[in-house]
Amino acid sequence: MTRSTKVLSLPTRSDKHDHAHHQLVFGLEGDTAFELVGRSREVRIGHGCLVPCATDHIFSGLGDNRIVVMDLPTESHDRLQQEKIDRLFDQASYFQCPPDLQLLLRSLSRELRHNPADTLLQEACSNTLLCALQRQFDQSPMARPQGRLNLELLDDYIDLHIDRRLPVEELAGLFCLASSQFYARFRDQTGMTPNQYVSERRLQAVRQALMHAPDPIAQLASRFGFCNQSALTRAFRQRFDLSPAQFRRQRNGYAPEDTAKDSE
Repeated sequence: MTRSTKVLSLPTRSDKHDHAHHQLVFGLEGDTAFELVGRSREVRIGHGCLVPCATDHIFSGLGDNRIVVMDLPTESHDRLQQEKIDRLFDQASYFQCPPDLQLLLRSLSRELRHNPADTLLQEACSNTLLCALQRQFDQSPMARPQGRLNLELLDDYIDLHIDRRLPVEELAGLFCLASSQFYARFRDQTGMTPNQYVSERRLQAVRQALMHAPDPIAQLASRFGFCNQSALTRAFRQRFDLSPAQFRRQRNGYAPEDTAKDSE
């Protein structure tokens, strides 16, 4: 068989099967349930599982969900690649992904969704994820992150998904933490709640765009995760004591396309 890497959603109805190839599964959005060799686990963001060939497994989706599935042949003509595959799939197991691997996975999955028929891209993504996962296992297998949260990685993740809602449980999954653990550690470290932090990053991004981009404010609202222009205007005015249109005029001069919504 040829390798394939795809982004898909699991149905809520349970299914059971095995296959003649190895399979690597990464949680991307929502929750899915897997059972491997008698062990059940939810595979959500920050988690994954290794399914060696001929291993019975049961799986289902728990509501809206999205996973990355990589199908790999059991044999490869590349000796180094074969060694990586053999080491990874020596047994069925669950694993956790550190933040940098989660960020990489998100970036690659976006490319895969936009180019689902590009086999060269699939192979490149497969090689990248295999190497990154193997390196993580070699360094600290199954380790939970300790100490301070890496805010640079968090910022990169927020920027990558700034156009949509980012619930706390998703950000917690990035660090392989329960929502309550992440919330407490985040507030202790930053003095802000996760939602306040995301909101501030959105508004700062809007502020930069108003200074450097001519796009209408309604488009900026959509780009930076606000439900509409009015929601952006209210949040922006509360934070900076000016509407977006007033701020743009002060910085860049008159912007006629924005005046109609200036009072919102």
